[in-house]
Amino acid sequence: MKLLKYFLILSLVISSCKKEEKSDPTINLPKDYGAGMYILTDQGVSFYNYLAVDTLRIVTENIYKKVNNTDIIQPKSLHISGKQVYIIGDKLYIANMETFGSEGTVSGFSDPVSCKKIDKNRLYVVDKGASSVKIVDLSKLEVLGHIETGDTSRPANIVGSWFRAFVLNGGGDSFSDRDSSIVAIDYFQSGVAINDFSAKLDVGYNPNSAVFSANHLWVLCKGVYNSQDPSQNRQSTMYKIAPWSNVIDDDKNLTSIYNADNLAINESKSRMFFSSTDGIYITDLTIYPILHIPGIDASFITINTESINDSTKVDYLYANDANQSGFVLKYEAWTGSFVGSIQVNGNALDVVFY
Repeated sequence: MKLLKYFLILSLVISSCKKEEKSDPTINLPKDYGAGMYILTDQGVSFYNYLAVDTLRIVTENIYKKVNNTDIIQPKSLHISGKQVYIIGDKLYIANMETFGSEGTVSGFSDPVSCKKIDKNRLYVVDKGASSVKIVDLSKLEVLGHIETGDTSRPANIVGSWFRAFVLNGGGDSFSDRDSSIVAIDYFQSGVAINDFSAKLDVGYNPNSAVFSANHLWVLCKGVYNSQDPSQNRQSTMYKIAPWSNVIDDDKNLTSIYNADNLAINESKSRMFFSSTDGIYITDLTIYPILHIPGIDASFITINTESINDSTKVDYLYANDANQSGFVLKYEAWTGSFVGSIQVNGNALDVVFY
């Protein structure tokens, strides 16, 4: 009988130990972030609380490292969707929008450059080095498969809406390395999740960025720009595409404009902006570009609509300038008037608002 009692006591002790091992302590991170401006630099991610009153606006540097005690290696681009931010570096880094605590990482890429979340559990990552789009399962945090974009196509960017994504094959700097295609991928069909190649469209040399207006997809093509051999240079072009039928409706040569990139559109879908060797251009949807902000060498453009008071909203344009390292520059989008700058550690690479 004594033996039985000892056995029961020992069983309870073991059972109690097992329960303690299974219950991991929950770390409750402070919700310091959320709504605001996120600036990706070559040092990491910075947060700017632009919604606060002027005197309380500050930049908090390297918030991913601050919260998670680890660096983002080779940061390249930011994508925010739902309650998560997706950071492309040497791998995919996922963080919570309110705490910026890590929700996991995904490896398995050659040279990832951009991404697009297409539903709750899937993210498309453009892998420039592998000339493919990698399909990431967000519930398992692993690469499930890939869709090829063409040999040595060097895909540069991805946009998507409704049921279809478009991958822009950015090509290379020399004339012989150029590409002239975009690839359409369907990710839904009749309510069913798929990952199907839909079409390959021939456009201008080296497409690199695109935006959706109310009814069309606008694709900006860099042309060829070789600073070492200007004889190879070809001017930039813009393409107007009916995205749900994969039909090119129109195209236009951007006369005497070279190295066009970073196409952006305002909230009302009436004006587009892009960078070039001359500076930043503005155009309506008839595509007659006007040099808007001269002399700026920008590698990104972000348009954000901000409330000045209860009845007034203003579109602002944010960009960097290779000649002004460590700053994000702010302009009135319509007039091109300089408003001010935001200083950050390192070189600004991307800006996203949440």
